Amino acid sequence: MAASSSGTSIDFNVVGPFRGRRRLLGLVVALGLGLLGAGVWAHGGGIWPLLLDVAGMSMVCSGTLIWLWASISRWRLGRDIATIEALYGGSQEGVFLVGDGSRHILWMNASATALGHATAGENVARLLADITAQPATLAERLHEMAHASGVARHNVPLDEGDWQASVRPAGHGKMLWQITLQERADTRDDLPFQLVQADRTGAIRYVSPSLVKPDRLRPRRLSDLFDLPLPQPGVLTSLSDRLNGLRHQAMRLVAEDGTETIALLGRAEDVVLEGSDLDALQTLPVAIALIDSDARLSWFNDETQRLLRLRGNSHPSFCELLEGLGRPVEEWLADLRAGRLGTATEVLRTVSPAGERFLQVTLRPYGATGDLLAIMHDATEFKALEAKFTQSQKMQAIGQLAGGVAHDFNNLLTAISGHCDLILLRHDRSDTDYPDLMQIQQNTNRAAALVRQLLAFSRKQTLQFETLDLHDLLADTIHLLNRLVGERVTLTLRYGADMPLIRSDKRQFEQVLMNLVVNARDAMPMGGEVVIETERCHLANGLARDRATVPPGDYAVIRVRDEGMGMSPSVKAKAFDPFFSTKRQGEGTGLGLSTVYGIIKQSGGFIFVDSEEGEGTTFSIYFAAQAPVAQPQNTAPAAKQPAVASVARSTVLLVEDEAPVRSFAARALQLQGHRVLEADCGEAALEILQEPGQRPDVIVTDVIMPGLDGPAWVSQIRDSFPDTPIVFMSGYAEDSRVAAQAAFGKAVFIGKPFSLAEFTQIVNDQLRSVTEAA
Repeated sequence: MAASSSGTSIDFNVVGPFRGRRRLLGLVVALGLGLLGAGVWAHGGGIWPLLLDVAGMSMVCSGTLIWLWASISRWRLGRDIATIEALYGGSQEGVFLVGDGSRHILWMNASATALGHATAGENVARLLADITAQPATLAERLHEMAHASGVARHNVPLDEGDWQASVRPAGHGKMLWQITLQERADTRDDLPFQLVQADRTGAIRYVSPSLVKPDRLRPRRLSDLFDLPLPQPGVLTSLSDRLNGLRHQAMRLVAEDGTETIALLGRAEDVVLEGSDLDALQTLPVAIALIDSDARLSWFNDETQRLLRLRGNSHPSFCELLEGLGRPVEEWLADLRAGRLGTATEVLRTVSPAGERFLQVTLRPYGATGDLLAIMHDATEFKALEAKFTQSQKMQAIGQLAGGVAHDFNNLLTAISGHCDLILLRHDRSDTDYPDLMQIQQNTNRAAALVRQLLAFSRKQTLQFETLDLHDLLADTIHLLNRLVGERVTLTLRYGADMPLIRSDKRQFEQVLMNLVVNARDAMPMGGEVVIETERCHLANGLARDRATVPPGDYAVIRVRDEGMGMSPSVKAKAFDPFFSTKRQGEGTGLGLSTVYGIIKQSGGFIFVDSEEGEGTTFSIYFAAQAPVAQPQNTAPAAKQPAVASVARSTVLLVEDEAPVRSFAARALQLQGHRVLEADCGEAALEILQEPGQRPDVIVTDVIMPGLDGPAWVSQIRDSFPDTPIVFMSGYAEDSRVAAQAAFGKAVFIGKPFSLAEFTQIVNDQLRSVTEAA
């Protein structure tokens, strides 16, 4: 059957296993006639001519019967298709005639063709591809149900209506499929403009009926209807309709969940909204307004009233409601009216005491009266994300600055502190210069503490993690904290029951407690109580707050609570920001809470703040509970450490690029009686070791140096000096560089700035370890 005006079918030649094989059938008949002719020609005595006659006659008869059977089947199929076409050719439902055994579509009417799901000759399972993940299985089940009960139906509720497939036997090994879509009544159909709505994947969930012609396929995706990429959200622009070949004045809106709404307001050349059309835009989920020549809102819809917080029927000035982030709004409107701009988009800020809100506003000339059409979209969340991204970039820049400055600054502090220690060796307490030298040393320690705060804030300091008992730690720290709070403030410590161990850097955790207690003290100028309490907490489902997610598990919670003035929501939002302080000029650096945050996050913990104005502030710190660590049993008393003077005179290779630090370290080692080989870089150290007879007893090297750094040059000589102990030193060592010391046996690390006693002690300990091993 060929295609007709009311339906489509495939060319059906032969049914059964011989379908479409007329040439093979003709070949069989010809071969049979040949065998029959051969038998007649060779007729005579013997059995072979008789067998040839029988075989030839059988093949001719079989071929003739098959041809008759195929012709009857073709005639029957044509008759059935003609009957079905007469009954369903003009039906509004999609009707398909399907082979029961092959599952192929034999015929389909015009409505089925317009659906666009399948074509004649395809497997009927193609109709179900958008309905189920296993269309072939569903098609087979529908056929089985139709044979058993006479009819089988399958319903699927869709956004645009109820989809239903009905299957029933049609006789002679065929099935009749009917596909219907009961569309629901939709108020969007009555809008005075055309509307298209799609999900976040671009699949169309609604399209105005006037956009879809009955004789064309229904668009399934936005790419079927419009050219990609789509215009920016909230911008009034022209958009081409691929189905009808028209250009529309259109506006696209993207919701928070990713769903899209595209309003086609009319043809691009004749969009003028007046009277009832403007009234119809009241319910549109997009803020639309008209601005007259005096910059007043002459008309606006409900969404505009909500965004701008307008009251009643007032028509305020557009320039009084919004302010520009760059140039004034008045200049922008003047440029548009003067024709210096076409369609322009700006982000403006609302002028309202109710709260800050940002709007993306698109303006275009409207009509011949000088009015402007404004389309507004809420961009507050976008601006908030932009501000957070900018803040994160600033934080990263400050962190990189802190990490870079720390190395150089700690080198200077090491030189100052070290030479001060050398001078103190020649002065006692009775000397008149002794107080000045001690003042220099104290200020150096304060500067070193400030650098540690910068590194803690940028989370780039090197932490020495250990398992800590909170009770012991707080008991050791409470005396220092009592001296910090002063006489007007009472410090109370409350221990929780069955507290788990935590994992942190002891020195840094003490810094966290001191910063929080000092902040609590400053928040109570008239005095009060600061409470430090601990609690064991089990979070079965975790904890999600303040853009952080605490995983489920057991935690040790430390709370620091005060009775101070509390924080406003705006101050609380910036509490952990670097260099943010509510104290007067010169009373704070703004690094206290940011340092606390950096230490807690680098230690793998979480910190949250709860505060209300006049109700005080509570900082809550969560540390994951740690399993107890088995302590090794000492079978013998520890040997008494020998005095420093007992270390024999040794050769020390000192590699340091900073001359003041190298000078101090060399003099400190020489005062211990050691021979010092000095090098200002890794390359110079390699040259010294190439000289015959140069075998240092210990290597002291800076980590970060120009050219070859400490771990790099040491790795080149480690095979030649496998047992030589190493002391790595640095004012700032990245984790990867510090971790490199684990690759070298007998290697230790000392952080700058260090004192004379600390430096000589660690070098002598390394020398002593070699002596004891020997």
